[in-house]
Amino acid sequence: MMKYRILSQKKSENGQIIALAINYISPSMVKISLNKKLKINFIVQVDNDIAYFKKKNIGKVIENRSVEDLIINTDYSIKYTGGYSVDGKRIFLDKNFPRLVAVGNKIIDTVESIAKHHEVTEKWLVDFGYSYAYSHKLATSIEKDFIKLLGVSWQDYDKEVGKHLHENYKRRLENTPLDLDLLPYVESRDSKALKEIKESMNTAILDIAQYN
Repeated sequence: MMKYRILSQKKSENGQIIALAINYISPSMVKISLNKKLKINFIVQVDNDIAYFKKKNIGKVIENRSVEDLIINTDYSIKYTGGYSVDGKRIFLDKNFPRLVAVGNKIIDTVESIAKHHEVTEKWLVDFGYSYAYSHKLATSIEKDFIKLLGVSWQDYDKEVGKHLHENYKRRLENTPLDLDLLPYVESRDSKALKEIKESMNTAILDIAQYN
């Protein structure tokens, strides 16, 4: 059985309780139709599309997503370092962001921590209908769980990664993917970033036109 942590739940239009649960060790998400409401952060187990809590059947999996089904792309400039395509099939990590960062005596793969844990979770939550701010907060908690699992201090990791995030934001965009989801910038009301992104996208369109 796979273990999942309940991240959120809401009622559907027909009154069903629909929960979103994440396995952060090997990033995957299940959407579960619950028989009863559970508390956030409760751990459920899934076997053959049936969800269990304390060995009792508490619902059925109605959707399953895995990071293995996605493409992780590091060929573009991304203003917030990480991002995702509108359709959620591509996850982006800025091409200039270090792939490996040293924290204490450990080396952290940022594709794993940022792209596969934070950005993937954030996009799944956004697609589930939550705001960017709320999705970002929960995605950060999943990234934190992963870092702790590696035996690394979250404070030390956050400080080290934060330096690179700041440098990345100041760096002028070179090329932005045309299918980048702009919701994070729109909800953050970051007009400066949006302007730079759109200018970069226009440049990319011109480059494609010239190539063809």
